[in-house]
Amino acid sequence: MKHNYHLALAILISVGMTASAAKAADLTMFDRLTGTWDVTYEIYNKDGTVHPYHGQVFYSRILMGQALQEVWTSDIHNKEPQPYGTTIGFFDSSHERWTAVYIFPAKGYTSTVSGGEVDGRIVLAGRDSDGTMQRWSIDNAEADSFDWHFESSKDDGKTWRLVGVNHMHRHPI
Repeated sequence: MKHNYHLALAILISVGMTASAAKAADLTMFDRLTGTWDVTYEIYNKDGTVHPYHGQVFYSRILMGQALQEVWTSDIHNKEPQPYGTTIGFFDSSHERWTAVYIFPAKGYTSTVSGGEVDGRIVLAGRDSDGTMQRWSIDNAEADSFDWHFESSKDDGKTWRLVGVNHMHRHPI
């Protein structure tokens, strides 16, 4: 239940843009993600069982185009997907990294992560409000789809537990 603006960065990197060209494109790469994406969530319990859910994420530019807001929905408690969380993401040019803040009001949960390209993937890491390390990464990026992995670590990154995978597909117009 997180983000996709990293996909745009991954695409820029994969087509071989120079660092200066990529920096110039940082503000406009959000454009590619605006719109609606269908999501199939796979949430992994500690015992390894998987719970699938469905929903959508809506991406829109905010704050005069300087940030991207994601509104996440799920059918976990209803037959129709309902909004449950939001993320605000932006490129921090002074530190040359992505920063994202995820908010899940019903659970009183927030998480702030930052990072960028690592070995051909986009990886953001940080700690949630109880100090648990979080790692979000994008894999299998295609023009209209990608997979978003969420992992957590309670031992400062020595080991990681897969919490969930979001399979993202652009919603047909």
